[in-house]
Amino acid sequence: MDYYSALENIGINIDESKKEKLIKYSSIVIDYNKNVNITGAKTIEDFFYNHVIDSLLALEIFSSYDNIIDIGTGAGLPSIPLAIVYDNKKFTLCESKNKKAEFLRLAKDQLQLNNIEVKCINAYEIKEKYDIITSRAFSDISSLFKIFNKLKKKNSKLIAYKGKMDKIEDELKEPNIQKNKYNIEIKKLSSEDKERHIVIISSNL
Repeated sequence: MDYYSALENIGINIDESKKEKLIKYSSIVIDYNKNVNITGAKTIEDFFYNHVIDSLLALEIFSSYDNIIDIGTGAGLPSIPLAIVYDNKKFTLCESKNKKAEFLRLAKDQLQLNNIEVKCINAYEIKEKYDIITSRAFSDISSLFKIFNKLKKKNSKLIAYKGKMDKIEDELKEPNIQKNKYNIEIKKLSSEDKERHIVIISSNL
């Protein structure tokens, strides 16, 4: 399957320049990864199919929000693929490790992504508030929930990329997640080869 077909298969209909930018991003990651470990992927194909496509599975969920922060973004996931598609939305990429933050700034420049800001900082030190707090591989839901409560506005949402349902259910049992005060929605994503879900948490007060 080629890159374009893989995007079409998950319903991503974007112009060719954005498709090319998603492929270029994958290439930049793998090239940088030769000297600094920022991903377990070894090839452009591996990174594109397992990380870029995965990040875009929840694309529609982000459509109504303009100010998004990605916690522990690492190589820029899910935010760089999302920022390429949604070039009219602002994405803040929070990454505490210097070498990864350096990569993110390089990717921003090479991809000409003027809608992203890189913060090399611990998430607990951030002062701003955001519409969406998201993360793909940073931590468990309980830890993300603490960050969410610090960074959220009145109508903000936490959007966490997760895998198997039984692991999600275990993570949601943590006592700091007060289910009576929050709406918790779990959506299954249409991944062909692995079990993927999105957990959406918002205040019901």
